[in-house]
Formats: sequence, structure tokens, C-alpha cells
Amino acid sequence: MTEKIRPHWIEIVIFLGVISLLSIGAYSRNRLWSDELELWKDCLKKSPQKERPHHHLGYLYLNMDRLDDAKEEFETALRLNPRYAASMYNLGLVFFKRGFIEEAIDYYKKAIHLDPNIPEPFKDLGIAYYQKGLYLQAIEAYQKFLEGKPDYVNVRVNIGLAYGKLRQWDKAIRSFQEELEYHPDNSYAYGYLGIVYLELEDYSRALLFLRKALTYPDLPNREEIRNVISAIEARKIEKKAKGD
Repeated sequence: MTEKIRPHWIEIVIFLGVISLLSIGAYSRNRLWSDELELWKDCLKKSPQKERPHHHLGYLYLNMDRLDDAKEEFETALRLNPRYAASMYNLGLVFFKRGFIEEAIDYYKKAIHLDPNIPEPFKDLGIAYYQKGLYLQAIEAYQKFLEGKPDYVNVRVNIGLAYGKLRQWDKAIRSFQEELEYHPDNSYAYGYLGIVYLELEDYSRALLFLRKALTYPDLPNREEIRNVISAIEARKIEKKAKGD
């Protein structure tokens, strides 16, 4: 199979967004949206020395991408209560969204130290480690997250991607298979299984999983997948013709 058909699987930009699908999962005990902004501003006026209103305002600002405002509110919450793990974690998300990965990692670790029972920092720590190329650390962080949320979608896909970067194909395959055990309709897992088998030159299995991935309408970049399938099929026809 030529390099045109079988580039290194992890470099194929087919399923953009799996890593990012898991990121910025801001933690708060109550899910708040922008229409509650005035409510929390009013709470802050009544209780300016309590960390909770500052935290929730920061959470809203984070989801609105008002990162300077979010940072200010989380830092204020932490000045009022230095052990407020949720604000420590969300402050890490602010730095991550700004592209400051090292700072984000530092805040995630601090949040975990303050309260290891909050699973979300482990997930985002895994994302940050992955982006730093620290794949073993990413896998460890993801696995810690799964201890608290074993059925969370796409985390095992990201573990598989990390194993792929390490070229540990058996573990990558197992991770994608485990994702399908929890989420049988995960198109990403099927697609990445196809790409791994393409890397391993097991073209029958590659076609099986890539075709399965295409049956899901949520699969992005479908045309690229079709091109890969067409290239494999053309190569098989060519090989058969030569054999005849």
C-alpha cells in the first residue's frame, strides 16, 4: 500500500475535534447559563465576601469567553477561600483557553490536591498532557477520570489516540473497543479502529470499521474517509488483477 493510501494514522486529519470535545468542561455544582448573569451579580452585591457568587460569575464568564472577567472572579473566590477546588480548576480552564498549557496543568494539579474527588480536573489534565506530547501522563490522567465517571463519552477514544502516538497498537485498539462497549454508536471509535488497522496493513478490518463509521451522519470529514476507502478498494482490485 502506498503512502498516499496509508499515511501514519494518527496524523490523518479525519476526526478533528475528539480531543476538543472533552475540553472546557467547567465544573460547578449547578449548571448556569448566561441568562443567570444578573442573578449572580445580585447575589454578589448581597454577599461580596462569599466565594460562591464569585465562582459562579466566573463560571458564566468562562462559558461566555469573557476570560479576563472569569479569571478575576475565580481569583477573588480563591482569595476568599484558598481551598475552593472548583475555582482552582476553572482558573486552569481559563489559562488553557488562552493557550497557556503549563499554567493550566499547574492549576489542575492544585485543584486535584485540594479535592481529588472532583473528576473533571483529571480529564482536562489529560487533554493538556496530550497537547504537550506527554502521552503516558495523559493516559494516566484519563484513567483516573474514568474511575469517577466510567461511562463518560470519548475519554477512551482519547486514551486510544495517546496509545497510537506511542505506537502501542494493541492498547489503542482495546481502548477504542472499550469505548464501543460503553457507547456502541460512537462513530469516532469505529473510524479510529479503521485507521489503526490501516496502519497495521489489515485492510479488510480497516474497510470494515471505516465503512461502519460512515453509517453515522455525525462523522465529520466524510469525504476524506470515502477517499481512503476508495483507495484501499482500488488497490485491492489492482492486486487481484495482477494475481490473475
